[in-house]
Amino acid sequence: MEATKNQNRVKYAVAAVLATILFVIIYKYTLNEIKSDTYVDIHDHIWQAEHLNLETFQMIWLQRPYMLWHLSVKVFADFLVMPWDEAGALANGLYSVLNMLICFFIVDRIVEKRGKGSSGVAAAAVSGLLSFSMPMYLRWYNTYHYEGQYGINAFFNPTHIAAKPFGLLSFFLAVDLILIYRGKETLFCKREKNKKRLYVFFGVALFASVFAKPTFLFMLLPAGVLYLCFDMGKALLKKDGSWKRVWGFMWRIGCAAIPSVVYLLISYAAFYLWGGTNSDSKVAIYPIFTAWKIFSPNIFKSWVFSMAFPIWMIATNPKYFVKNVEGQLALTGYLVGTLEYAFLVETGSKLEYCSFAWEMVSGMLLVWVVAAAKLVMLTYDTEQSAKRNMAVLVGWGLLMIHLFSGTYYINPFNYII
Repeated sequence: MEATKNQNRVKYAVAAVLATILFVIIYKYTLNEIKSDTYVDIHDHIWQAEHLNLETFQMIWLQRPYMLWHLSVKVFADFLVMPWDEAGALANGLYSVLNMLICFFIVDRIVEKRGKGSSGVAAAAVSGLLSFSMPMYLRWYNTYHYEGQYGINAFFNPTHIAAKPFGLLSFFLAVDLILIYRGKETLFCKREKNKKRLYVFFGVALFASVFAKPTFLFMLLPAGVLYLCFDMGKALLKKDGSWKRVWGFMWRIGCAAIPSVVYLLISYAAFYLWGGTNSDSKVAIYPIFTAWKIFSPNIFKSWVFSMAFPIWMIATNPKYFVKNVEGQLALTGYLVGTLEYAFLVETGSKLEYCSFAWEMVSGMLLVWVVAAAKLVMLTYDTEQSAKRNMAVLVGWGLLMIHLFSGTYYINPFNYII
């Protein structure tokens, strides 16, 4: 018992150290991007945060009806008396750390419940690695870094950075609610018997993700509907009345999501009906992967380079992802997000923005985190197996290659050391 407590203290200490390193790197990276002459997304977001007041609120909201990051920067600048670029860097750093800590919590809980012991230091380490992971970069394949490939870390986009932690919160709360309605023990919230409180927490986390960036809900909502319709189909086939329990859960979690769905509809109305976006742009259905083909010389290769680590983990442990709720929901989310990106585009001048790639990226995040938890689980598994040893060896190797690709992208040594 004492050894377990000491092990817990060590992993928490390692998580704290890695979170600090992450904060410093993201803080410095953001400052470097803001001060560079090259145009990046953060320049517009900083400008909007700086000019945000009661008179300009409506104009800026129409352009960005997801303003959590902007309001955070406004608060930091006004109450901490910070320069705007420093306030933006602080917001990026804090949201990145929050995302890492939630990822650490998810991995730790999954390993503790699904594995055969504590997650140890590996849970902290893998959460730190995921914070910098990017698609594999091959110089002869890409004319530009990661062009046509997508990763879970969009360092250049502050609204995505702000949305990720709340998206992960929504995900693990949804998993626990599904487990409760199925009569099973919760995975993340220990000894949680107050279902109403979990529904409230889920609704709040989901709304925060929409207010940060609506793309996560745009992926999770249809994924959740598809997932629960499958449950309903199985219940109806049993003809034992179990469909009533599924229906009871569907309308309860649907009610919890109502504020987020309403705001999602309002935000899209702001974009496409009230003049918040370019006048020549609208949402349309195009032939498969029209937007992706603009930048990728080969979509299959781009997918492999983007998802090498989770592809390996799924290929070597398919039963885990098919059998367990967290794996099922993560894969459903990624499938739905990819289908949305495959067919939905913004037309006109915004076609090359590949705006619906964010839905796919949101689904990717879930798969990566669950795959990382499975890797840690296998790492601490004492059962001897050549197949498991190979899965662990290659899994950690691929994750490190993704890490090196991420550090190549942000190149922190240029402005930290």
